[in-house]
This record gives sequence, structure tokens and C-alpha cells, in this order.
Amino acid sequence: MAELNDPPASATVNASVDHSGSLQIMLEGELDMANVPALEAKIATLISAAPGRAVFDMSGVTFMDSSGIAMLLRTAERVTAVEVRNPSSSVRLVLRATGLSEVLHVNP
Repeated sequence: MAELNDPPASATVNASVDHSGSLQIMLEGELDMANVPALEAKIATLISAAPGRAVFDMSGVTFMDSSGIAMLLRTAERVTAVEVRNPSSSVRLVLRATGLSEVLHVNP
């Protein structure tokens, strides 16, 4: 169990634009209220440069709370389409439980 004064778990974001112009965003680590604001700021900058389609690869996400869900939904409002690819089992569980699998276009 984590101590209250432990530093927040880290998360990383790596992105590129593919040949079709889609923004490919790879997230790794834990998405929670401690780190989502910083991640979302990075993603917002990327979206401003390529506001078309955003594809999130979430195979490396080990935990996601409501902050991560909100980040995905806010991203969906700013682009033409959002897709979640390769969600980890914990992410898949959260998206199914919230009914967002269809809205966020989850692919295997």
C-alpha cells in the first residue's frame, strides 16, 4: 500500500502523426488525478497541431481513474474522432463499466 507522502506514480505520453494525418498517442503508466493535468496539457498541444483523429494506444496503462476517463472525453470533444487501441485489461474494464466503449471506439 502506498504511503500518503509517496510521489505520484509516473505516466508518459509519446506521440506521432501517421501517414493519414491521425495523431497516434501512446500512454503508459497510471492515469490519475495526480498526473492527468500534465498529460492533458501535452495532449492539448499535440491536438492543436493535428486536430483530426486521435488514436490512443493504452496497452501500457496500468491504472485509470475518472480523471483519465475525463481526459479521453475532453479530447473527444476537440477532435473529429477518438479511438482507443489495445487497452490494458484495467482500462478495458473501466471503459466497459462506464459504457464508454462505443463512444471512444475501443479496438482490441
